[in-house]
Amino acid sequence: MNCQETQHWLSAYCDGELPMPLTLEIERHFGGCQNCALMRDNSTLMSKRLRAAAFTVPEGLRQSVRAAVQPQAQAARVVRPGRNWWTGIAAAAAIVIAAFLVQTHDRAQDKRLLLSEVTDSHIRSLIGDHLVDVASSDKHTVRPWFEGKVDFAPAVPDLSAQGFKTIGGRLDYIGGHSAAALVYQCRKHYISLLLWPAGVDENASSGIQSEAAQRGYSIVRWNAGGLCYWAISEISQEDLKSFAKAFQGEVGGVQ
Repeated sequence: MNCQETQHWLSAYCDGELPMPLTLEIERHFGGCQNCALMRDNSTLMSKRLRAAAFTVPEGLRQSVRAAVQPQAQAARVVRPGRNWWTGIAAAAAIVIAAFLVQTHDRAQDKRLLLSEVTDSHIRSLIGDHLVDVASSDKHTVRPWFEGKVDFAPAVPDLSAQGFKTIGGRLDYIGGHSAAALVYQCRKHYISLLLWPAGVDENASSGIQSEAAQRGYSIVRWNAGGLCYWAISEISQEDLKSFAKAFQGEVGGVQ
């Protein structure tokens, strides 16, 4: 993969539209080409901002606009509308839309960005030699390594009996804060389990939830013990759920 080919596919890469083999080939090129890597960073930032700005108008908003306009429309059957009347309707509709946007701030926007960051983290770990910062299958080695690097102590259960071998851990940065990444192996594939302290609105425990596949990777998440857990891997969604259940079974709600 040369610079010309990489730049040809850059837009589709940033939008997550490329098949996995081509994505990995482009990632390898980025590792040895600073100019293309800089173009990727700029394009990725712009792509994320464009995706974050998009939203789907919910039916509730449509109904609110209709409710605001309907009384004026009924009056228009008797009174010929003037320019000020139409200006009033436009202003009322604009107020309803603005209020909706301010109140919701669109949590889906934050979710899309978070999914993108989790996926980027996992893909980066597969390129080069940054799969783990501490390589060990011993929880008494991996867990202490995180001391002083994150403000929580991640549990590192041995899941080898369930088919998930501990590889080690690494430090990452997700959603504006430090995160611990535990790495497991399932057959020939790696699982990145990213975890960080839950926010106020994320504190309640929840069951395992599946997310839409991102660039060919399965993702599941759950909350427990005041932490958010996000697992991502190339294995199937069902296998990743089995990993999550095995992890929960060993750790429970105690960290």
